Amino acid sequence: MITHPRLSVLYVTDQKSTLEFLTETLGFELAADVPYGDGRRWVEVRPPGAQTHVALAAVEPAVLAALRERTGRMTHGWFDCDDLDATCADLRARGVDITVAPQAASWREGARWAQIRGHDGNLYGLTERDLR
Repeated sequence: MITHPRLSVLYVTDQKSTLEFLTETLGFELAADVPYGDGRRWVEVRPPGAQTHVALAAVEPAVLAALRERTGRMTHGWFDCDDLDATCADLRARGVDITVAPQAASWREGARWAQIRGHDGNLYGLTERDLR
């Protein structure tokens, strides 16, 4: 039986800068950083205590641009928060660009969301954990 998502892939043009943003600014934990063939690295991070990891897949800028053109910028990462307002205030104090302030989510009654900008222009959705 499948129990939970194991891994999500985030396409980036600069693994080092994205890794620094996710670990130093957002507080994620480094789960793996392993070299493999031709100078490439397998990099995984996760929010503290999370079961699901995020792999940072290095791609050329043209590939990332093509992905965004086809899928949009918001498909690259969504993360739950226990307290959306406090999380956004904390991230703003750390210099993170809050592109959409916390607000009601039109797609789920009672849910709230916000949006932040990360490295490579990736946009991340933040959702307030629905404890109902």
